[in-house]
Amino acid sequence: MTDRVSKKVAGGELSSHAGLALLDELLAASEHIAYRLDFVRGGYDFISPRAASLFGVALAELHARGLHLLRERLTAEDGERCFGEIETLCATAPGQARSLCLEYRVRDAAGKLVCFSDSMTVLSDAAGQPLSACGIAVDVTERREQERALRDSEEKYRATMDAAQVGVFILHDYKFSYVNQKLAEMFGYRADELVDKLGPPDVVIPEQHELLIGKMQRRAAGEVSAPYELTGLRKDGSTFPLMVMGRPLAIGGRPASVGTLTDLSAQRQAEQKLKDKTRRYAALFEGAQEAILVADIDSRRVVDANVEAELLFLRPREELIGMSTAAFHPPELSVAYGEAYARHIRAGGGGPDEMKIVTADGDIVDVEISSNVIETADGHRLIQGVFRDIRQRKKSEADLRLAARVFESSQESIMITNADSIIVSVNPAFLEMTGYSAAEVIGHTPSLIGSGRHPAEFFAAMRQTLNDEGRWQGEIWNRRKSGEIYPAWLTISVYRGAAGEVLNYVGIESDISERHAAQEHIRQLAYFDPLTGLPNRRLLQDRAEQALVSAERDGKRVALLFIDLDHFKTINDSLGHSAGDQLLSEVAQRLLGCMRRMDTVARLGGDEFVVLLGEVTLEGTSEVARKILEVVARPYQIEQHQLGVTPSMGISLFPQDGGDFETLLKHADTAMYRAKESGRNSFRFFASEMNVAAQERLELENGLRQGLKRSEFVLHYQPQINVASGRIIGAEALVRWRHPQLGLVSPGKFIPVAEISGLIVPIGEWVLREACRQNRSWQLAGLPPISVAVNISSVQFRGGQLEESVHSILADSRLPSEYLELELTEGIVMGNAVETVEILRRLSAMGVKLAIDDFGTGYSSLSYLKRFPIDKLKIDQSFVRDIVSDPDDWAIATAVISLGHSLRLDVIAEGVEHAEQLEMLRLQGCDEVQGYYFSVPLPADEFAELLQQQNMKGV
Repeated sequence: MTDRVSKKVAGGELSSHAGLALLDELLAASEHIAYRLDFVRGGYDFISPRAASLFGVALAELHARGLHLLRERLTAEDGERCFGEIETLCATAPGQARSLCLEYRVRDAAGKLVCFSDSMTVLSDAAGQPLSACGIAVDVTERREQERALRDSEEKYRATMDAAQVGVFILHDYKFSYVNQKLAEMFGYRADELVDKLGPPDVVIPEQHELLIGKMQRRAAGEVSAPYELTGLRKDGSTFPLMVMGRPLAIGGRPASVGTLTDLSAQRQAEQKLKDKTRRYAALFEGAQEAILVADIDSRRVVDANVEAELLFLRPREELIGMSTAAFHPPELSVAYGEAYARHIRAGGGGPDEMKIVTADGDIVDVEISSNVIETADGHRLIQGVFRDIRQRKKSEADLRLAARVFESSQESIMITNADSIIVSVNPAFLEMTGYSAAEVIGHTPSLIGSGRHPAEFFAAMRQTLNDEGRWQGEIWNRRKSGEIYPAWLTISVYRGAAGEVLNYVGIESDISERHAAQEHIRQLAYFDPLTGLPNRRLLQDRAEQALVSAERDGKRVALLFIDLDHFKTINDSLGHSAGDQLLSEVAQRLLGCMRRMDTVARLGGDEFVVLLGEVTLEGTSEVARKILEVVARPYQIEQHQLGVTPSMGISLFPQDGGDFETLLKHADTAMYRAKESGRNSFRFFASEMNVAAQERLELENGLRQGLKRSEFVLHYQPQINVASGRIIGAEALVRWRHPQLGLVSPGKFIPVAEISGLIVPIGEWVLREACRQNRSWQLAGLPPISVAVNISSVQFRGGQLEESVHSILADSRLPSEYLELELTEGIVMGNAVETVEILRRLSAMGVKLAIDDFGTGYSSLSYLKRFPIDKLKIDQSFVRDIVSDPDDWAIATAVISLGHSLRLDVIAEGVEHAEQLEMLRLQGCDEVQGYYFSVPLPADEFAELLQQQNMKGV
């Protein structure tokens, strides 16, 4: 302000015009921008000239349209914010003047951003719309840049400190006045928990407080101490090693201390790892299974040796150290080994190479040597040699060569597969046995020679045994290249690696065709007549006993026809035995043609035949006898002779003529002689006095009662075989009476009397109890668990006590219910189907298995059959006996198997007596079989022995 202006103002002489001139002069001289803005007109009433120079426009333009220019020059963000605040202020106080301070950025004439702090007073109208604003805008650009620079500097410093990998601190009066983030994290605190609250003694273990305080006092006195170590104490109480570095410093005129803390945990761990690594190396060196020598490359002398080296070279370590490496090899090989030694050094190591060494005793030992070159920290070069004794390997290789010769020359077929069962090698015996060449089988699986006879379950069981036991042995059927199927005895062994993984399967096989043929021949001789192929007396008796048991159980009749050819001796004597044999064979075939599928024709010997008829009537038996007379009497063409022969027959009926096979046979024989006495070519029924039969039954009944008291009954067990695996999976319990005078009494004799007298109930309960007890005893002896099948009579089933009896016996014997099977005939289950369903369901609920015995011989209702909780169907032996030769029997057996499987039932066939029957049943998917082909019924101890043999063989 000029002196003239000052005087005028002071003297109060300033006119209105002069006042405006003075105001312009003041505004022009000010660094700040004073203004009065008219919002309605959109221009400034007055504004400092600096605004014109700032925006690069004339004052007149600002007066005219300054508000528009201001909006253009404001940054978009600041313009929206500032005008928004003004509008909000006016809206809250309409018709009033309100003050506020805004900070904003505008672009000057050069486009540079300039920052202003604007203090203004805004006047609004009654509607809250801004009318005018007056204020002073101060340029704060430089101040804000300085503040920003300061903040940036502080942030960089703080970032540097926070990024530091060591703890940084400043102390005032032994308290932390600053700590970086690393230091706070190091001790587990937040920075605000340390600053001005804790000092160094609070973060080290108490035992080191005195040492630390002394260090801090000396540092406060100006001493610059060397770095030293302490044990840090974290907030959670854990400790760690740390290094402290600090120096005195004056900050703001106050004495202070600045320093760093370094967590030595990682360093200590690294040091420990190095120590551990060194110890491990030493342990590996000394504990290695191979001999190790370390030699100086320049001098080629040993500098270290482990324990295995002492044992291999038979020299103590002290003697080995200092020895020349050349001294360990035979002299004649020293040159060659020296070249190998040099080659290893040039390559930085080598091997494995096979070499020979000389021990202290002068023995030559084969070894395998591997080496590597080691460079020490001081640049010294060593070579470490690992010597592996390969004497055993050499021996194994020789053994392998021997095994290869055995493999090639073995008379048994040998096949080797990999872990995936792909054939990798076969021996000449295999090629000779199968007819294939090596090229035709290698790369294929063993299924190439599969016969197709074994179901998938057979091979699944084989694989399971191999996995569990590592070995499988058993009989198998294979197929040659020619298509011929042959039986073989096969042993498969699993060879595994060190980790237990499967490497190979080795199968050794012997062709047992001749043995099979011999066994079948023996079986034929044991049970069949060699001339006619008919069952012999032994097999006839077994079938008769089974038929008698079944007939008694079902209340049916059985007939035994004893046939003798009239005047056969004359033909034999006149034409010779060859003609007689031909005639007997022809008669046998004609007799078979007269029979039903369920009947049996047997030859006892000479010209004697016996026919067993099941489930017959008196009239039916007579009809069969007449048919036999007619058929047998037809002429025979034997060689050049036409011969005639007639039969004489005696017939006995069960039960009236006898209750067992021998009695019936004897009575039929007696009746046959009466037929001969009556003129031959006829038949007679056996007849006896009724009182004799009654007396015999009475004596038998009394004997049965005494037999129960004296425990004269025993059980025999006939194995039941799983067709797929060939293993015994069950047994049928068959009662026998060991009479003190009569010996072993057939059930066909005493069962009918027991049924009539009611003794069948206690006998049946004894059978059930004994069978369960024996089965549990086998299990406790470690034998494989199997099911035991017990026949239930109709009297026993309808007696009302069966369920209670079964429950009690299972509880007493502790036999799991799934190992008991009850066999019931079709007649029993169909007698009262509604009641039977309920009884069977309750038995099934106990877990007991249920089977229908002699299925197909009765009249089952399929609608009821599907409702019964049955587990198994048993094909009657009458349908099994001739399935090989009789298409009708084969069709019925096939239908029963199909029916059973469609109802999700297992199917078992009884009466299997030779291999052809078994094979045909297997092809139709029959699940189980039993019969003389496998075993006769055995006493308990013999059956246990059979089961044990199977378990030991793994069959």
